[in-house]
Formats: sequence, C-alpha cells, structure tokens
Amino acid sequence: MGRTITPLNAKKVKEAKPKDKKYKLTDGRGLFLLIKPNGSKLWRLKYRFNNKEKEYAIGVYPQISLAKARKERERLKELIANGIDPSEQKKQDKQKIKEIEAKKENTFYNISQKWLQNYKGQVSESYHRRIGNDFERYLYKTYNDVNIKNKPIDEITRLDIVTILEALKDKGLDETARRVKQKLNQIFMYAVTHEYTPHNIIADIDTKSILGKKKKKSYPAFTKEKDIKGLLLAIDEYQGNNYYTRMALKVLPYLFVRSFNIRHMEWKEINFKTKEWTIPANKMKMKKEFILPLPQQVITLLNELKENKLSDKYVFPSPIYKDRPLSENTLTTALRRMGYTKDEIVPHGFRAMFKTITEEHDKQDKVIKALLAHKIGNEVERAYNRAEYKKQKRELIQWYADYLDEVKNGSI
Repeated sequence: MGRTITPLNAKKVKEAKPKDKKYKLTDGRGLFLLIKPNGSKLWRLKYRFNNKEKEYAIGVYPQISLAKARKERERLKELIANGIDPSEQKKQDKQKIKEIEAKKENTFYNISQKWLQNYKGQVSESYHRRIGNDFERYLYKTYNDVNIKNKPIDEITRLDIVTILEALKDKGLDETARRVKQKLNQIFMYAVTHEYTPHNIIADIDTKSILGKKKKKSYPAFTKEKDIKGLLLAIDEYQGNNYYTRMALKVLPYLFVRSFNIRHMEWKEINFKTKEWTIPANKMKMKKEFILPLPQQVITLLNELKENKLSDKYVFPSPIYKDRPLSENTLTTALRRMGYTKDEIVPHGFRAMFKTITEEHDKQDKVIKALLAHKIGNEVERAYNRAEYKKQKRELIQWYADYLDEVKNGSI
C-alpha cells in the first residue's frame, strides 16, 4: 500500500523554514514546494511523459500561492493527459514570445535605419542626408491605408509595396517611385543578408508593369553654340552683389562639377603646381576621391580669387559667414536673376552641356565619363584601369575650356 500524502496548507507553506540542505514539502499528485538554503520557495511539478520522469517549474512562492500552484497543476495534468509535454510546450511558448519581441524590433523603420547607417560610409555626406530625407518624405508615409514604417519587415507584402509605388505614380512622381523601389530593394537585400526576413520581395516586383517604361531624364542645358555664347557672355556681365557668386559662375562652365562640389571647394584641395583639384571621398557621391585636372582658364580665375580671398578655408565663402560655403541655391538663384528659367538651364546642366559637346566632337567616351566621375566599364575593367586616363583627361578638359572661350569670343 502506498504512502499517504497529507496535502499542504497555506500556514505550513508560509512557515516553512530553510535548512542546511534543500528539501521538499509535497502536496500530492506530483506538486511539491522546494525550499532552498537561501530561503527561496519554488513550486515544482513532477510528472512522467513517454516513460521519462520530468520536472516542471511552476513559479516562486509567494508570487504563486498554494491555491494558484494547485490550479496550475491541474492545467498541466490535463496537457499531459492530452499527450502534450508541458516542458516542450513551455519552450515553444518562450520561442513564440521571442519571435514576437523580435518582430517588434525588426520593423521596417528599424531595419531601414540600420541599412542607412551601414550605407553611410559608401556615399557622400550630402547624398546620405538626402536619402534619409527621402525615407521620411516617401517611405514612412501612409498611402491608401498602407503604412510600412512600423510593420515587421517580414510581414510586408508585395501588395504593400505596389500600393506605395502606384500612389507615388498617381501624384506624378514616377522617377521618385523608381528611386524608392531601388532603395527598397537595397534595404530588403540587407535584411535578407542579416536574416531579418527570409526573402527579398522587391526582386519579385516588375517595375515596368507598375510605372511603365522609364523616361530618359535630361537636365535642361544649352548645346547650340549661339545659346552657349549668350550664356557665357551673360555670366561675364552678371552684376550680382556677391563677388564669390560671380566667380563661381565663371568657374563652373569650365569644370562642370556638381553644384555642391563647386560651392564646397577648399583651398587645401587645390594644387597650383600640378594644376589639379583633389575632391575628397566624403564630398563625392560614390565616396571615392576624385582628381580633376584644371585648365589654365580656371587657374587664372583661382589666382584672382586667391588675391581677394575672404576665407582661409573655402574658395567660394558665404558673404555672411566666411567659415561657410555659398548656400545651396546661390548659383540657381543667380541664373534666374540673369533671366534664365529652370527649363533653360540649371547648375547641373553644365555637366550635360559638356557631355553633349564632347560627344558631338567625337571625343573618347571613357575620358568623358572619367571627367564626369562616372563609372567606366564593368568591375573587372575598372579594377585593371589604374591610369584613369590622366593624360587624356587633362587634354580634353583644356580642349573644352578653349572651345568655350572660342564660342564666347566668336571665333567659331
């Protein structure tokens, strides 16, 4: 005949004292209270499952009272009777909780910000900042009740993305929609690589079926010699109040760099001996140092600027704060004051003008691209092309500067 177990009572549980060694107070049907030498009291259930003896941790007294422990025992016994191992069930429940918490952390916002931080070292500071602004402006907004900002990235559907792209298209922002999809693809590739999501759903979306055929983007620029002559003469005759704006406008056609680069040109970047301008990687869109040979016309203008320099840092300083460069819209505003509309010319248009003119004169395509800091050929070709067409670049940029002078002076 088996040993009779006297059930516990609340008083006995409360008054149980610790001993030198841990011991048990049994309540019956597998439930017992484990008292440790440090005074802690732990509820446990002893049970058999698949002919193996196991132990399940119910909780700590007094957070779990005797009555609650008994109630939990009955629940666990029912699971066992139904062929469910309570310990395995507990592990599965913990895993589900862990996955839920992970989903809360792995929202599209958090992952996109991680990608953005990782991307920071690959592009210029200004371009990186612009991407961040685009995220706020386009990716974190609500479109037709769809908002992916705080949604777990592995729960975002293709339909969510299509809804966003179609909404942007409906607003006439086709090119913006293409850029958004491109960035989404990069974010999802990053997410797959770091196992935040199992699949890149963006790769399965056909851009053409949503946005149609891509329209070739072209910046407004002058390519006819009579128009170029008028523009260059207008720049020479420009009477704007700021000397450095006038000088920046004179330099820009010869160098055809991005507005950001011309405005942020620094004296330490100019080598008058070698006649070169070294633009550091952090100022370049693709985060790679760029060395641009300077035609003699620009050297002459820089020497004049050096004699009249206001700042020891910037070649074209702000008229208000000499430790800062010209503001972002300065050159565009100057072109508008000269009477040119945004449909006729923008600062970026000088790049298009250079490309068009040099192509029309059958100049070497790879040298043209090199002067524009564009990628040349495939990755293998770029890896082996260490010369970077230094001699050809210098010859072409000087030819182009001379060509502009000849057009302006009417000798062509």
